[in-house]
Amino acid sequence: MLVFDQFNQAERPLRWIAAVVAGGLLLLLAGLLKVQILGHRRFEQSLQTQSFQSVRVPALRGRILDRNGRELVGNAPRYRLDVYLEALSRDFGREYGRLRREILAARGGTNANPAGPWHRIVAKFRREAPRSLIRPEENALLWRQARYNVVSNVVAQVAAKVGLPLTLGEAELHRHWANTRALPLAVLRKLTPQQVALLTEQSWSIHGVSVELQATRHYPHGALAAHALGYLVRADDFSAEEGESFDYRLRDYRGAAGLEAAFDAALRGTSGSKSLLVNSDGYRVGETMTAAPVPGQNLVTTLDLEVQKAAEAALAAVSGEERGAVVVLDVRNGDVLAMASAPSFDPGEWIDGISRARWTNFYDVPKRTPLMNRATDGAYSPGSTFKIVTALAALENGLDPDRVQLVEPNPAKPGKGLFHRGNIRIEDTAPPGPYDFRRAFIRSSNAYFIELGLEAGYDRLLSTAHRFHFGEQTRIQLRPSEERSGWMPDPAEARAERWPLGRLANFSIGQEVTVTPLQLAVMVAAIANGGTVHYPRLVDRLETGDPLSDEAAHAVRPGQVRSRLEARPEHLARIRAAMRDDVLDPEGTGTSARVADFAVCGKTGTAEIKGNGIKDKVTWFASFAPFESPRYAVVVMVESGASGGRTCGPVARAIHEHLRARDAGTLRPIARIP
Repeated sequence: MLVFDQFNQAERPLRWIAAVVAGGLLLLLAGLLKVQILGHRRFEQSLQTQSFQSVRVPALRGRILDRNGRELVGNAPRYRLDVYLEALSRDFGREYGRLRREILAARGGTNANPAGPWHRIVAKFRREAPRSLIRPEENALLWRQARYNVVSNVVAQVAAKVGLPLTLGEAELHRHWANTRALPLAVLRKLTPQQVALLTEQSWSIHGVSVELQATRHYPHGALAAHALGYLVRADDFSAEEGESFDYRLRDYRGAAGLEAAFDAALRGTSGSKSLLVNSDGYRVGETMTAAPVPGQNLVTTLDLEVQKAAEAALAAVSGEERGAVVVLDVRNGDVLAMASAPSFDPGEWIDGISRARWTNFYDVPKRTPLMNRATDGAYSPGSTFKIVTALAALENGLDPDRVQLVEPNPAKPGKGLFHRGNIRIEDTAPPGPYDFRRAFIRSSNAYFIELGLEAGYDRLLSTAHRFHFGEQTRIQLRPSEERSGWMPDPAEARAERWPLGRLANFSIGQEVTVTPLQLAVMVAAIANGGTVHYPRLVDRLETGDPLSDEAAHAVRPGQVRSRLEARPEHLARIRAAMRDDVLDPEGTGTSARVADFAVCGKTGTAEIKGNGIKDKVTWFASFAPFESPRYAVVVMVESGASGGRTCGPVARAIHEHLRARDAGTLRPIARIP
């Protein structure tokens, strides 16, 4: 009543305020009437045209560590610049209208310039389609050009901010529009910290862009242990193995070689998913994380980072464009402490893909084959290193080590020996004269060991070789299923085919059979440790990637004994002593591997390759140390080397020097391998 009394007193300001409030309420009621009653059909149709689409979100990939927990492979932050197309939808419409008016004006269209704003308003209410001179197929091209003009203009603004000549391919934009419209378009995948700072400071003036942080695979030591660690390739389709179907998949990777491939599932973890609400135009309206990704497990290897550095640095010291391999084993349990292959490559460059030029000029060059792991996949004739097998077969056959055998001179090569029996003529690198077992071993006399091989026969020689599991899978944990590498015939095969003695003579000195450097390292380790053949082991355990988790580590495979040589201890001791003398005796072929106060025991080897117009050499040095208490087996192989002693011996010496310092606690950090 008081209010009406005030009205009656003719207070005009109060009546004006009441009128304004009443008008506002009426306006709100009119708007509510329009939305709830008059416009409900339009909103209902809009809701029906919206849809939810699922997106696969990759998990953070697990790290790969050395035996002491030092990182070999990890993850690093990477900044990416994205353009959100839904934020540019109105710009697309305005640009389309501009292009359309230009075309209509050029063609003299009657609706190129409508008769004033009132005409346009009336046309909207009448919902009359304007008379057009543009065909439907031209209309689609206009929208396509409009989108490209807008987005390329945004990219040009970004390029001006970061100081880079960025360009956006028209095909790239249209492919993204057709296939992944609801996701942001990446225009720059690797931003430097300076560029991030510039964009963070100034990107407010660029409509529709955002800087996104994502994790990417990181190889902190570059090419170090690349063949053992492996690399990743782009792979987005995981629906078959995960049993789910996604509308979109964010960028993800799959292990393509090495440990990255062999343990891909454990390292990759479990992907998550998010749901996108998409409108009828294909634009994202909102998103919800429906399942969080679970990080992959960390892989702890048996590799020792410093030993690996030493092995690669020593191999890189070989003059010329080296092609070779190094394997370092712990003879007590078969753990691989280092595995190197040259030439190598940087796994990190595979993250963004290899260009055709890079593939042609580096990866696909004949003979180089940098992706090949020569330590496990390269099959080579072992040359004189195989004389260790021949020696064991002969000793088991009853050889008297003190028996002296005369090696005849080679008339064609004065100062060199010759094996000559019937039509078998094989040149010797050692001089002619009398030889017992020890002298023949350290001088690496072909003639002497051929005689031992012929006396032992195919059965004993080849069965002895198979006791070291030559020609069989090593079962190293580098890939899910390892192909058989190397070739070693069975005794039954030799008997059935009645192989001639000349072939047996070649077998005795490591010709016509092939082994891998890893297989040879397993053999040396068995000689050193007293006759136990271990499975080589590269992976120790899998650990959770969550530092706060109390989940126990899972041992992949403890050190396992594969077999025992069942050889008499004195025979193995005789071979070990001969290997020691090969390095210590001035007459030995392995003196280049001598290390002070560290008794290195070794055997050199040089295998000749002939055929198809090719003449080459494969050089070896197979060794273990120290003699008194063997711990390390080191095998070095270099293609196209001069000889085992001159080419591979110095490489082995550098590695053994590092191992000696490692045991003595005087190790100095090795500089990063370039």
